[in-house]
Amino acid sequence: MVDRKVVVVVAVAVGVVLIGGIAGAMLLGGGGGGDDTEADATDGSDGGGGSAATPTQAQTTAGNGTATNGTATPGETPFPTVTPTSVPTPTGTPTVAPTPTEVPTRTPMLPRRFSEEKIEHELRRMLNDWREDKGLQPFTNANGSLVTQVNRMATNHSVAMSEKGRLVHESNNLSTGERYQAFELAERCKFKKEDAQYIVHPTNDAYQFEVLHRTYAGRNYQDGGETVYHENETAVARDIFEEWTSNYVYKDVLNYPEINRIGIGIELTEDNEVWVTGNICESGKKNK
Repeated sequence: MVDRKVVVVVAVAVGVVLIGGIAGAMLLGGGGGGDDTEADATDGSDGGGGSAATPTQAQTTAGNGTATNGTATPGETPFPTVTPTSVPTPTGTPTVAPTPTEVPTRTPMLPRRFSEEKIEHELRRMLNDWREDKGLQPFTNANGSLVTQVNRMATNHSVAMSEKGRLVHESNNLSTGERYQAFELAERCKFKKEDAQYIVHPTNDAYQFEVLHRTYAGRNYQDGGETVYHENETAVARDIFEEWTSNYVYKDVLNYPEINRIGIGIELTEDNEVWVTGNICESGKKNK
């Protein structure tokens, strides 16, 4: 038969445990409301007095939604680490570097071929204008047989000078007077100087029958420290004309009032050197 005292003691102990559990739950859970957690009492199985069940500690929900038993786990991040998503850099309108215009390689051009005939024609025109301005008769019959022969003699000398590469009055071992004789022009081209009343003859007064010059066409050259360029036949002819009429020796040759013919021989080389010879003559017929 069970001792009533024992039963009473057990009942009192269970009551104390229940009351303590309820009070603890109220203290931990903030008390009140329908969210109180019930504590389960378990009877001892050995019949020798039971032990009260330990009340379950209220779970605390962390900010990241993970339930903990009131103790934060060391090292845990309260909030999830968010890997930043790389935002693509907005691509603007690409700047296109202008493609440089390729400069074509210029092929050096050879100087154009100038016309010896045009240079001669322009030179004759300038000389005649100059003589007429001085009250002298112009050089006539540029296409006559006499002028053609004097031209041939003058051209022969210009070619010889271009081969020597210098201005000289002697060529092919012949002086100026000897060339007049070789071309049968000495007697035809002599003239009487009116103010002196004597004959001016190529074999005796050779330097009074010939004028020379060297220049360039269509290429740069230095003259007196300046760069000079003759772009056409007229420019070449003007250079020759200015040299002849500014040189006091040559100007006297061209100034004779008695002469009325001039032969002009021009040799234009492949590199556009211009060699020129002028030989005067008097035909015996004066133009009035």
